[in-house]
Amino acid sequence: MDDTDADSSVSRRGFLRTAAGTAAVAGASGTAAAQEGGGGSAKEVTVGPGGALTFEPAELTVAPGTPVKFVWDSSGHNVNPSEGDWGHQPIEDQGFSFTTSPFQETGTNEYVCTPHESAGMVGSITVQEGGASSGSSEPPIPGFAKSIGVAATSLLFSTLGLAYFFMRYGGDFEGDAE
Repeated sequence: MDDTDADSSVSRRGFLRTAAGTAAVAGASGTAAAQEGGGGSAKEVTVGPGGALTFEPAELTVAPGTPVKFVWDSSGHNVNPSEGDWGHQPIEDQGFSFTTSPFQETGTNEYVCTPHESAGMVGSITVQEGGASSGSSEPPIPGFAKSIGVAATSLLFSTLGLAYFFMRYGGDFEGDAE
C-alpha cells in the first residue's frame, strides 16, 4: 500500500455514518412509496358497470380529504346525494366521469341514481379516520409491498456489509502462495 492508498482509505466511523445515512434515505423513500395512494388520491366508483343498475362498489370507505371519481360505464344515470350538493344530478351517458371535491367531514354520505332508485341503485361513501383500513378488508399497505421492503432492506445491509469488509481488509487475495 502506498501513500495514495492510505490517503484514500475510509475510516470505520466515516463508513458507518455513510451507511446509516444511506439506510435512512432508503427506508424513508420505501415508506413514502408504500403510502402513496392513501387519503388524497381519488377513489373510483363505477356507475352502471356492464349495464347493471348498481354502483361498484356500492359501499366505499375513504379517509378525510379523499375525493371520489364516478365513472359512467352505461347510459342514463346520475349521482344524487341524500344530503348536500356534492353529487351530479344531470343524467349522463357512458364515458362520462365526475370527481367530487375531497370529503372532509367524517360520516356516511348516501346517494342514489334517481331514475333507478326503485331498482335498488343506491350507494354510500363512509368518511372515517384511517380510510379503507378501518372498515374494509383491504389493507392500508399490500402484503407484497411489505415483503419487497424487507427484501430490499436486507439486500441493502448485505451490500453495505460486504463493502465494509472489502474496504477494511482489501479485495486483493492473490498473495504469494509459498
